[in-house]
Amino acid sequence: MHEIRKKAIHTLKQMMEYPGRFSILVLGDSGVGKTHWISQNVKSITGNESKDNSIFIDSGLTEDSIEYWEDVFNKANNKFLIIEEVEKLSQKSQEIIFNIISTHNGKFGLKEKNLEIRIIFTSCLPIEKLRQDRRILNSKFYDRVSQFVVTFPNFNETQRDIYSDFEETWKKFFNEQHEYHNRFPQSEEFKDWLDLVAGNMYGNFRDLDKIVINWNFHQISAEQLEESKIFELVKKDFEAILKYPAQRIYDDNSFVFIEDIKYDEMLKNFRRALRNWSLNVNFNNKQKAAEMLGISHRSMERW
Repeated sequence: MHEIRKKAIHTLKQMMEYPGRFSILVLGDSGVGKTHWISQNVKSITGNESKDNSIFIDSGLTEDSIEYWEDVFNKANNKFLIIEEVEKLSQKSQEIIFNIISTHNGKFGLKEKNLEIRIIFTSCLPIEKLRQDRRILNSKFYDRVSQFVVTFPNFNETQRDIYSDFEETWKKFFNEQHEYHNRFPQSEEFKDWLDLVAGNMYGNFRDLDKIVINWNFHQISAEQLEESKIFELVKKDFEAILKYPAQRIYDDNSFVFIEDIKYDEMLKNFRRALRNWSLNVNFNNKQKAAEMLGISHRSMERW
């Protein structure tokens, strides 16, 4: 596992164990393992494998009523409450949640502050977008949910460890008792292909899940099939059908004009967004990204 990902996992656990009722914001692209590692940390912290210690809420499926959110928080008392994709919450829901999580003596609640909950929010958007675009999160709500922030890296940032990530994903599907536990592909051709496509895996671990599932399907369907033939089939399926679509998150962030953001900061944000977009389309190759923009890679690094 890459050191950047290890650090993110460790930092998240420290935040979840930290005394007090501070909100935690977990960032990262789709498929980088935010939900997985939150769940693993809940089990580790509580010493209980049961799912009864946490409640996960999809922000896109919520209601904008006080009654709805009161019920959610009451059910989450003495548990971890994880509100996923916080950017999908309506302004009304943000207002209600803000009132509930404004603590008194470290406890939550609307009318009575008597709930003990550890609350975690997740988002696929970069912190700059959440902080500056008031159409997504209002100022006081952003300030409340971002007391602790940790970002999980995508495969662009951890590309050199892609094969170890693949092994970990494989063993997630096939435990030590399974006959296929150690029957994962080990050819150099397969490893080279993973290295090549890692920077373009927009689904991150979801893409690795698909590769493992598809490999095993072909392995079971034709027991006598050579690894090289299975690799050809998996590669074809992944590149033509299974690959997660590109996530274009660097859209118009730099052109959101906000009264309290001055010229220098707007320019800085634009350069950062342009750099990230260029790296994104050039598979994290800094030299090619800079050449595409017509600047030196050292100039781009200063952005």
